[in-house]
Amino acid sequence: MPELLTTTDLQQPIAVTANYMLLPIEAGFNWGDCFAPVSVGQWYLVVFRCKHRADADEELLTQMDVAAFAAASSVSGFLHYFAGVPCATGECLSFCLWDNATSARAGGAHPDHRKAMEIGVRHYEYYRLERYAIHKNSEALTFAAL
Repeated sequence: MPELLTTTDLQQPIAVTANYMLLPIEAGFNWGDCFAPVSVGQWYLVVFRCKHRADADEELLTQMDVAAFAAASSVSGFLHYFAGVPCATGECLSFCLWDNATSARAGGAHPDHRKAMEIGVRHYEYYRLERYAIHKNSEALTFAAL
């Protein structure tokens, strides 16, 4: 039976390289350490990749990021948020880890999160969302793109 992972169980995801935002999500962080406290389980990961425009209002983007984080963290099933920092060329990666897809959808639908998305989009050259099912069993930790 899968174990429930809580925010207190989860080890802090740490980028393993300064260029984590340019790597596949499973290669850029210490995921094995993060999920070490549990032996079996499944979770939902939403990854936000973007490239900040040269004229982006970084202060406003930070304010919107803080608001989106607050909205997400108020939703049941929220586990962790990683706020990325853009590299020199503007690429950035942030992610939110959830118990399941239903919780993730509820977090994304929160009015403060929607507002942050609507305002933030003007400051990106591009953005994209990636969604993953993370599975852990006795043999491996795997990421399946959805």
